[in-house]
Amino acid sequence: MQIVLLGVLFVCFLDVTVGYCYRKVEDGVHCTPKDGITMLDGSELLLPEKCEKCTCSRHTDSSSLVLSCCGYGIHAGTFGPPPGCEVIAGDDGCSVKIVQALDHSKPCV
Repeated sequence: MQIVLLGVLFVCFLDVTVGYCYRKVEDGVHCTPKDGITMLDGSELLLPEKCEKCTCSRHTDSSSLVLSCCGYGIHAGTFGPPPGCEVIAGDDGCSVKIVQALDHSKPCV
């Protein structure tokens, strides 16, 4: 019960970072999330430089492949810190850190 309440309180502060997803119908036998990279049907790929996870799968209504990509970590969805705190990217560039606004070396409590 306490965990649910804490989750609800955290959601009340959501307002800073916005996540995204996109889909693209592909021609041919593979998906291409970016230049030089190809994916086969049923495969997944993490693009850490963009904090993005992509999947390539066969569309149910046709034989076309569909590339689906969504942000993860700092790009996973809409969230924000409590007053006096800020959201910053972690050391890997994708994970989320909630820190004190006046001192980024200290976690927000």
